[in-house]
Amino acid sequence: MKLNKYGRQWLAERPYILALIISLILILWMASGIMQAQELPKKIDKENTLIPKVKVETLFAANVSDVVELYGRTEPDRVTHVKAEITGKIEQVFAKRGSRVSKGQIIAQLAINDLESQLAKSKALLTQREIEYQGAKKLNAEGFQGEVQVSSAAANLAAIKAEIKRLEIAISYTTIRAPFDGVLNTRYVEEGDYVKSGDDIAMIADLDPLVVRAYVTEQQVAQISVGQNAEISLLNKTQLPGQVRYIASVADDNTNTFKIEVTIENSNYQLLAGISSEVDVVLDEVPAIKMSPALLALDEMGNIGVKTVTNNTVVFTPINVVKSENDGLWLSGLGQQADVITLGQGFVRAGDIVDAVMSIEK
Repeated sequence: MKLNKYGRQWLAERPYILALIISLILILWMASGIMQAQELPKKIDKENTLIPKVKVETLFAANVSDVVELYGRTEPDRVTHVKAEITGKIEQVFAKRGSRVSKGQIIAQLAINDLESQLAKSKALLTQREIEYQGAKKLNAEGFQGEVQVSSAAANLAAIKAEIKRLEIAISYTTIRAPFDGVLNTRYVEEGDYVKSGDDIAMIADLDPLVVRAYVTEQQVAQISVGQNAEISLLNKTQLPGQVRYIASVADDNTNTFKIEVTIENSNYQLLAGISSEVDVVLDEVPAIKMSPALLALDEMGNIGVKTVTNNTVVFTPINVVKSENDGLWLSGLGQQADVITLGQGFVRAGDIVDAVMSIEK
């Protein structure tokens, strides 16, 4: 008791000793808290280093024809507006609207009026002019007429021949014919109509071959050449073969694209002009892998590609779409085979370490 009393008295006389002990205890307590706080992130980091699992499937490439996909419309190979070449009344029409016509077929007939009588008169006068010319030549040879009379007779003969030719051409113009095979899409006249030279008579369209006109970009035009095969899909889902026949040498100033023409055989005229079409111009074969569009991904730069696994590391591979089908896409850029992430790709990024679980084929 005396010892404890003495100790308390000693500490009371020296309060700085007590303060020092309390400060030391507080310092030790705070130091232990800092050490625990430093150990906590290490435990958290250790938990975060759990390697994610992804499902991977090995896909193999096949040789597929690369294509350039374009959009266009079917159009006639050529179109013409048949016009009247002389003035007159429509005496008769022959070709119906929408009917097929052959080259040289009569579409309409204009009234000849007095053209035939004028031609008969000119032909009768031609005989007289020939006699006059021959007589002038004979008299000139005998010295009874000069060169002036011979020249005058020759001019009269040439003039009547020109008049006969003019009348024959005018009579031929009264019969209006189709300039080529095609469809008489529109007829602008009926019997009794009066037309002047230059008035429209009919519009004829040549639908064989049918032409799809489309436009390609600067990058695409270098891949296409005249004679390449193409596949055309019409709006009604009809699939047709075609062939590139023309590529513009000068780009359009407004769009900076090049016009191309693809022809389709249409001998039966069953295909119509003006139908929206998709054109796939077939290029060289390339190795491509077929997969679902759901497996496509974007990188941080917005490039489209596919996430694969190489040595348990996620790799983002940019791709090109070669062909689109109902059940998937054919993609190039992945080589002959690739381990594609089919499940969990949305939770990993390029460079991540993963536990790749290969899918088991059933």
